[in-house]
Amino acid sequence: MADKETIQGLLRGTFDTHVHSGPDLLPRKFNDIQLAQLAKERGFGGIVLKSHHAVTSDRATLIREMFPGVNVYGAIALNNPVGGLNPTAIDIAARLGARVCWLPTCDSANEQANVAGQLDESKLPYWMSIARELRAAGIAGAYLTVTDGDGKVLPEMRQCLEVMAKYDMVMATGHIAPSEMEPVIKAAREAGVQRIIITHPEFPTTHLTVDEQKALQKYGVYFERVFTTPHTNKCTWDETLNNIKEVGPSSTIVATDLGQTTNPGLQEGFEIYIGKLLDAGFSEMQVKQMTQHNAAALLGAE
Repeated sequence: MADKETIQGLLRGTFDTHVHSGPDLLPRKFNDIQLAQLAKERGFGGIVLKSHHAVTSDRATLIREMFPGVNVYGAIALNNPVGGLNPTAIDIAARLGARVCWLPTCDSANEQANVAGQLDESKLPYWMSIARELRAAGIAGAYLTVTDGDGKVLPEMRQCLEVMAKYDMVMATGHIAPSEMEPVIKAAREAGVQRIIITHPEFPTTHLTVDEQKALQKYGVYFERVFTTPHTNKCTWDETLNNIKEVGPSSTIVATDLGQTTNPGLQEGFEIYIGKLLDAGFSEMQVKQMTQHNAAALLGAE
């Protein structure tokens, strides 16, 4: 078992590309200020603030002013609150400093179709209560796809990709269907998007097999493997660790997806994850590659 001192040493310089902090529409375990304070104390390399419903770039700007030297990045998720596949929203978010653009998450047709079939209420995502309220009020908006019925990338999605390329943003695949991933990644490269990350490929609704992941490596993408997926039994730790071994640390970014009140805090989540990696036989250099160097390259923070 990995010793605590080694794990603590590896925390310094760590990036988290996927954090749900407050203020948010849902209760969160920590707010932006508490998160930045932790990042400062532990010497984290950088944090990306994620919200399913709101742009976080203005929050990130304020936090950077409050905590000089702490790299906090803003983002936008292309759900209905920002107009869905809305290039104007991306442009404005980028002007405000947004670094990451997630494709649809909670409003993805793929995600909604999957949760609609979930009979166990305890396994529904945290945002489902809000989605239900909006739908009951008749203001939820359409379920979103990035491709048409023939698998071709939608014109409005291509416009969004052009804006991402203009501002050198990171495109994250969000919760789109696995069948949509290669077409939109290919279109992103054609549009000039240089930074692409596949969001939690072990997550049930965005699940990719090892062979499917390997097939996407030709596009130079990163795979964001988050703590919460195995921790909440949406996949096993063995699957996550095996996928890293099979696909390779060079394309893996370890992140947490934390912020839920029922889950561990950020530091504890990383400590558990790093311990699992070391116990699985990954070297300290490989752990640093997955927790630090790859994320720094993705975000342009090298």
